[in-house]
Amino acid sequence: MKGSGRVTSQRRQRLLTQLERQDSIRISELAATFQVSEITVRRDLDELAEQGLLERFHGGARWIARPRPEETSFEEKPYLHAKEKDAIGEAAAALVKSEDTVLLNGGTTTLAVLRHITQAHVRVVTNNAAATNEVNGTDIELILLGGEYRAKSRSLFGDLATLTLSQIHASICILGANGVSARAGLTTSVYPEAAINRLMAERCNGNVIAVTDGSKIGVTSNFASVPLLGVKILITDPSANPDELAAIKAAGVQTIVVGSD
Repeated sequence: MKGSGRVTSQRRQRLLTQLERQDSIRISELAATFQVSEITVRRDLDELAEQGLLERFHGGARWIARPRPEETSFEEKPYLHAKEKDAIGEAAAALVKSEDTVLLNGGTTTLAVLRHITQAHVRVVTNNAAATNEVNGTDIELILLGGEYRAKSRSLFGDLATLTLSQIHASICILGANGVSARAGLTTSVYPEAAINRLMAERCNGNVIAVTDGSKIGVTSNFASVPLLGVKILITDPSANPDELAAIKAAGVQTIVVGSD
C-alpha cells in the first residue's frame, strides 16, 4: 500500500509542476501524459483542489497563483527564530532513544535537533549536508545520503539519495517543513526535497515528528511532503496560530509547544 501511495503522491507532484508551467490544463492531456485513466486524473485534481493547490473547472484545472517570497539562504536561516529552534531541537532530541536510527531532513531546525542528541549509539541518516559540522566530538554515527547537492539549502536529493533511503529502516523520523497545516499537512518550497521528506516518513517504523517554529504553522508551501495522518507529533513554539494548532491536534497529531510558561 505504501508503494501505491508513493506513486500517487509522485504523480500529483509532477501534475502540479506541469500545471504551474502551463497555467491551465485539460484532463485528457494529463491522462495521456501520465498514462492513467481520466477517472484517476479527476481524483487527483479533486484532492489537490481540496488542499487549495489548484482550481478546478469542467474538464480540467488551473494553477492558483500565489506570492512566492524569495527563499531564505541557509546562511541567513540560523538567525531567524534561533531561540525557538533551539528549544524545539532540544525537545525533539529528548524523544530519541539509545540505539535509535534517526532520519533527519534538511534545514536549520533539524540541525538544532542534531546538536541536542546525546544518547548513546545513535545512528543519524540525513540529506542535510551541513550535519557534518554538528557531530564532531559526539558519539553519533552519521550517514549522509548521496545524490545531487543543492547549495541554497545545503541538502542532498535525487535518485541516488532516494535509492539509499529506500534501503533503510529507521526507528524515528524528525522532519522540518516550510509549512504545516491541518488541510495540507507538511509542505515544502523545494520540489526535489518533497520526495526525500515523503520517503523518510515511509521508511520509518516508529514516530514521525514534525519540528517547526510557529511562523510555519498554518502555512501551505508549494509542494506536499507528508500528509498529516503520517505525522505522530508536532513540536513548535508559542507563536504558532492557536486555532491551527487546535485543528492539527483534532486531526490526531500530538502537539508539543515548547518555551511556553
